[in-house]
Amino acid sequence: MGIKTKHIIVGGAILGIGAIWYSSKLNKWKETMTKLKAIPTGLRNFDINFKRMRFNLDVTLYNPTSDNFSPDGIIAIVKRIILKDKTEKRIATITVNKSFISIPAKGKFVLKDLIVEIPVLENISNWQNLSKIRSVNDIQIETILSVLGKEYSIIK
Repeated sequence: MGIKTKHIIVGGAILGIGAIWYSSKLNKWKETMTKLKAIPTGLRNFDINFKRMRFNLDVTLYNPTSDNFSPDGIIAIVKRIILKDKTEKRIATITVNKSFISIPAKGKFVLKDLIVEIPVLENISNWQNLSKIRSVNDIQIETILSVLGKEYSIIK
């Protein structure tokens, strides 16, 4: 067996081991991600007029598992948050596009001061439910995470 053949075999083995390790790590991230919880934890600067409803919202991502969720920030991105009223009707979509480093085991990551503007005319049929929003308990959220280009949904 020649030196080139040995290098090819060793290189192939290293690549194979790396691919298996990365695949295992990606599966662990996906498993942990299905258990993450996204909860609105702050609502302030509430303002309403005949054109729009506007407020600042904090959303906390909780990791209830005993595993760290630590994908590279380029790989895992909080893409958007969909706000719904208590009847689960969509009232707004917030584009976030925030990369994050990690959520420790049993830990949290807070997305602070997301600006939410809800046009009243687009939601006129839902105005009765919108006018009842006074706290984070009045909002349901769906957080969309992207990992390696594939989107995953975290629903409160």
